[in-house]
Amino acid sequence: MHCHRVWLLLVMMALALTTASGCNPETRYRVLSKIFEEVPPPGKEVQHKPVVHGPRRSPAHEPVKAPEKVDTVLASPEWVTPRNWRELLRQLPKEEAGGVDWDDALAKKLIQPRSGLEPDAPDQPAFDLNLELIPEGQPFFKVVFPHKEHTEWLACANCHTDIFKMQRGADPITMTKIYSGEYCGRCHGKVSFTLPTGCPRCHAALAGPAKTK
Repeated sequence: MHCHRVWLLLVMMALALTTASGCNPETRYRVLSKIFEEVPPPGKEVQHKPVVHGPRRSPAHEPVKAPEKVDTVLASPEWVTPRNWRELLRQLPKEEAGGVDWDDALAKKLIQPRSGLEPDAPDQPAFDLNLELIPEGQPFFKVVFPHKEHTEWLACANCHTDIFKMQRGADPITMTKIYSGEYCGRCHGKVSFTLPTGCPRCHAALAGPAKTK
C-alpha cells in the first residue's frame, strides 16, 4: 500500500511538471518516458494498439446429444451429467399424475440405484414383504406397504428404527403427520411421488375396483 502511494505521488508530480508553464516538449518527453512506457518523442504520434478483451465467461460447451433409448445410459454413464438430467427424466416412464414412475423405471432396468454413497458399500437384497396398515374404523383406507419396492432403493437401517418402529401399530401415523414431513413424508412429496396426486399408490381402494383386486 505504501509503494502504491509513492508511485501515485510521483505520477502526480510528473503531470504537474509537464503541465507547468514553460515546460517544453523535450522536457515533457524526458519526464514522462521515465514513468510511462511507449511515450512518443516530440513530433511523433503514438500508434495505439487495439485492445482485445477475453470473454467474461467461459464459452458454453456443445450440447450433448441424447441417446436414442434410456437403457443406453447404463452402458454410457458418462452421458449422465447435470446438463442433461432434464432430457433423461423426459424419457423415463411417467405415472398418471405426470411424475416419474421410479418403480416402473427400476423394474424395466432403465435405472440402477447404487448400493450406497461409498464405492465399497455392500449390496442388500430386496425384502419381499407386504405389510397391511388399516386405520382404526376406516378399512376403506387400508394401506399395503410393499417392502420389496422400498428395499430396492434403501437399506433397512434408513427407516428402522429412527423413522418406523419394528412393531405393527407402534407408530401413530396420520396423513397430517405425513404432510408435515414425518413418517412416509420423509421421502414422499420430496424425492418420491407427490402426496396430493399419489393417494392411489398407497390406498388401493381409491384407484378403483380393478386395481384394488
